[in-house]
Amino acid sequence: MRLVAIALLMSAAATAPAPPPAAEPALSPAQNAKISQAIAALKRPEERSLASGWSNAKKVAEVICRPAALPSLRRQIPEADRVFLGTSDPATLTLVSARSLTGSGSVRSGEKWRDFTFTCALTPSSGKVAGFTAVLKPAD
Repeated sequence: MRLVAIALLMSAAATAPAPPPAAEPALSPAQNAKISQAIAALKRPEERSLASGWSNAKKVAEVICRPAALPSLRRQIPEADRVFLGTSDPATLTLVSARSLTGSGSVRSGEKWRDFTFTCALTPSSGKVAGFTAVLKPAD
């Protein structure tokens, strides 16, 4: 009888569904408002639909952190004129909390692109960036 119970428990454990992926940290009301406003300002419905489906990490990267990234990177690369945070791979951006986004990105200077890692410190009460720090990877 005891063996049957153990076998049933083991069988149930083997067929139990996998736990859901960990949920992203919640954003503050100010951060959500800033992101919603930016998405609503997009001209084309397809763009609004696409941006609405992004993860919180991608939304924070595009709307809140990216505007602060270029001025910060220009302190290291004065000729920098374009910056991307993250890639199509969701693992390149991590929303640690409503106070921090980390990840990787690329910055363009002239015709060359350089990769970097970054930390974007956030102020949840205002929905603004408290600081942006980038560490450039060595040039090729």
